[in-house]
Amino acid sequence: MNMLTTAIGYKTLSHTLAVLSQKQASGKLLLEQGDQQWQLYFFRGCLIYATGGCHRARRWYRAIGQHCRNFQVDLRELDAGELWEYQLLQQGIAENEMNQEQARAIIQSSASEVFFSLISQSSLRREWFPSKKYVSNIIPSLLLSLTEVQQILYSTQQIWQKWKAAMSLSSVEPEQAPLLRLPAELKNRFSSNSLLTLTKVFNGENTLWDIAFKRKQCVTVTTRALHNYIKQGLVNFRTVPDLPSPIEQWRLAASIAKPGRPLIACIDDSPTVCEFLEQVLLDGGYRVLKIQDPMQGVSLLAKHNPALIIMDVVMPKTNGFALCSFLRKTSAFRETPIVFLTGKDSIIDRTRAKLIGASDFLSKPASPEKVLEVVDKYLKAKNDRSPLAVRHNDLLNSHRLTLANS
Repeated sequence: MNMLTTAIGYKTLSHTLAVLSQKQASGKLLLEQGDQQWQLYFFRGCLIYATGGCHRARRWYRAIGQHCRNFQVDLRELDAGELWEYQLLQQGIAENEMNQEQARAIIQSSASEVFFSLISQSSLRREWFPSKKYVSNIIPSLLLSLTEVQQILYSTQQIWQKWKAAMSLSSVEPEQAPLLRLPAELKNRFSSNSLLTLTKVFNGENTLWDIAFKRKQCVTVTTRALHNYIKQGLVNFRTVPDLPSPIEQWRLAASIAKPGRPLIACIDDSPTVCEFLEQVLLDGGYRVLKIQDPMQGVSLLAKHNPALIIMDVVMPKTNGFALCSFLRKTSAFRETPIVFLTGKDSIIDRTRAKLIGASDFLSKPASPEKVLEVVDKYLKAKNDRSPLAVRHNDLLNSHRLTLANS
């Protein structure tokens, strides 16, 4: 990656930001490179928040740990929408868990990391979605003007250029995790304490961004410490997954808080539909088993024996009618309530569903209230259903969701 490439990415982004500011645009700027996406949200030409990339949650935890270490909010009423980071900032300010200065610092930190990724790209695909719907109840004092955003972009470019020029790491990015591997003949060069520290930090689980955060260093300084190891071939870089977001952590806690609650299997090849059902049912006090491949799902159904099954009709490899008919012929699922959730809701489809043994029928798109009404009808869980009961002291503190081995 040469400096010309850097200039192209930087100038493209800088020009785009200037145009949106000049037009006082409100909406979302989607930027794509390969299978990665970044989102920049604007209100009247000012930046609301920058997010996306491969480690969205890790970036959030680093920003919280740096600027508002004891941040803690009640997530029970939070709508897990598209821009959950900004919702958390709004709620944190409303609950006096952070001040506006801290919130602005978090927004700036996130923008800087996102810009670091973007300025290195030479062929970003850009798409603009004009709308004010992405964020409700904008806090004007948190908006970043074009001047502020350009300052962040410029300083980030300086860091990026130092990163590439000093390290010559064309194939290494801060989102990767270094794994230090010292052959036995080299271990005697280090004291036991030094060796323990090195292997604990550079363990293949913490990204370079994570390590820089823990050491309170610039990412370039952190990486420079690895330079000699890299030259000697003693460091491998790995791609690591993102951490669960605070919303995902809360949902997980909700799903396991009452292990005796009825388990509902949701069979649909659409991830969006499965996530919708999961959110509705978890909030309704049920456990959820998501299945996107109906053929592989049969073995999962046999293993977990759900109390109720919700399935789509139109799916690849098989269809809901055939799967329902198959399940009804097995003793394990002869009496299990099976509910179709589908857009095929003609009289013929409903009659066919009833003939093969379906218990009920939900038309797409189904409201959360309708989904719970049908589920409660068969599982009689209304009296047992309630949102996760959590004492205030147990409410999620984002910083407790620590980075790997911190």
